[in-house]
Amino acid sequence: MSVMPSPITSPTLVSSAHYDLLVIGGGVFGLSIARSCLGAGLSTLLVDKGQIGHGASYGLLGALLPHMSERWNEKKQFQYIALDQLSKVKVSLEEEVGISIGYDRCGRIVPLATDDLRKAHEVRSKEAETLWHGAETGYFHKVFEKTNLNGWLNVELCPEGYAYDNFSARANPRSYCAAAKASVLKRGGKVMEQVGVVDIQDLGEGAQVTLSNGDVISAGVVVMAAGYKSFPMIEKVTGTENLGKGVKGQAVIAKVGQPDGMPILFDRKVYVVPHDDGMCAIGSTTEPQWDDEHSTDNRCDEMFEIAKDLCPMLEGAEIVTRWAGIRPKPKKRDPMVGFLPGSKCLFAATGGFKIGFGIAHAIAQVSVERIAGLTPTLKLPNSFEAYNHLNGEPWTWSP
Repeated sequence: MSVMPSPITSPTLVSSAHYDLLVIGGGVFGLSIARSCLGAGLSTLLVDKGQIGHGASYGLLGALLPHMSERWNEKKQFQYIALDQLSKVKVSLEEEVGISIGYDRCGRIVPLATDDLRKAHEVRSKEAETLWHGAETGYFHKVFEKTNLNGWLNVELCPEGYAYDNFSARANPRSYCAAAKASVLKRGGKVMEQVGVVDIQDLGEGAQVTLSNGDVISAGVVVMAAGYKSFPMIEKVTGTENLGKGVKGQAVIAKVGQPDGMPILFDRKVYVVPHDDGMCAIGSTTEPQWDDEHSTDNRCDEMFEIAKDLCPMLEGAEIVTRWAGIRPKPKKRDPMVGFLPGSKCLFAATGGFKIGFGIAHAIAQVSVERIAGLTPTLKLPNSFEAYNHLNGEPWTWSP
């Protein structure tokens, strides 16, 4: 598939500035890629139509959860590697900018309501020993007899006990983005907020981008990392349709006062995610159809009621923050990452949907290696490749 220049803007326009890299979208993908490319010595401009880190990445939940071990594949392996790296990412980022990202490998509990569910998790426990390299890492997924964990878990939902893994973690999404933005600025990157993109031109050996403030920027590579708004950008420059859509989610933060060290709870309907200072995130809804991007409604209250049944400690807690946002979901489900087929300068990085924070640094690692021409060290799953979404030629993997 060839990438055709847009008919709107003439490619003869003179740019007002040049950067090695222009990143469109200041969510966790865009911030992570900008930070990594700055670390590789690339001059970088990050632009966002709103505020940096205030789109889907401004959510509340922050659950960083591994895939279950059955039907293991390269996608699950990629996510495993990314989640395993997160503790080092946390230390590096916090030391660089002095901002806590609220990370804790707190583990996750799943109540077991039936004997079949218990047996399934017992199988997962054995698989995790191998796939999570338990002997070396200490990670496990085990089945335990029911307990109320001092009021944190409703034992009535656990007639067959509960499954617990110590690999799951959490981070504060807003703090993570604030720290990543601070890192981008500290590394010499330029950030422009409240500036949209009017047009993108593929000029072969580089690209030209017209911004809503009238600036015309030339860049060696343009990364489209604007969440669900990336889909129409990519569709426009490639002549494709229906690459993905935005799915709304709602979540809340409640002041619970739980002790430190509580695990994430999940009962197939709702997540309860403990954060620092006794705060707790509850979410999230999945709404394929929506009208207002930022509005919250009675679904937040319904979700909170379900969560109280799972976690008795929520009873009487005060909801202090409600959030709604639109998460990017590609038609082919998995993230879309890589150079667009036929282009040397247009690069996609979107579609994290519900796993973006857990893999953003790994997506950035793959991206900087390709953009800067570095030796590849991490293989992107084929289902993540932009060519897979756009039916183009496969990217050549050469470690």
